[in-house]
Amino acid sequence: MAPMPSPLSQAADLLPELTSEEASAQIEAALIARREERTSTNWIALIRLFDGTEIPCNVKDISKSGAKLGVPETYVLPSAFMLRIVGRDFVLRVNLAWRRGNYAGVRIERIAKLTVPEEKKAVTEEQTPDYSSIGTRRSRSFAS
Repeated sequence: MAPMPSPLSQAADLLPELTSEEASAQIEAALIARREERTSTNWIALIRLFDGTEIPCNVKDISKSGAKLGVPETYVLPSAFMLRIVGRDFVLRVNLAWRRGNYAGVRIERIAKLTVPEEKKAVTEEQTPDYSSIGTRRSRSFAS
């Protein structure tokens, strides 16, 4: 029975333009780069550039260290930007790792918690609906 080739040698065969040392270094870096398990999502998010421009996108999957974004390829992304997931109370500072067509990979550099505006925190008595009449019967007296 012939011995099985190692994954490093198989991948190195696919990269003929690189020397074997460079190829194995790239493959090892790729294997090490994704340590955390990715969770599949379909979150709506906004990319916020440092000039204030906002670009709508979707978070396709996420891990502790990175995420895959769905962004139309017509948008040019800088090397670093902010990512806010709609409906969540945090914002991410990310670095662009790769870009292929309508997808982009990012590395999460920092996470910051967003403050909730005071008007959303405090619910006043006037805004609280009165549910006391729910579940009570109306009188059905048919007296004339």
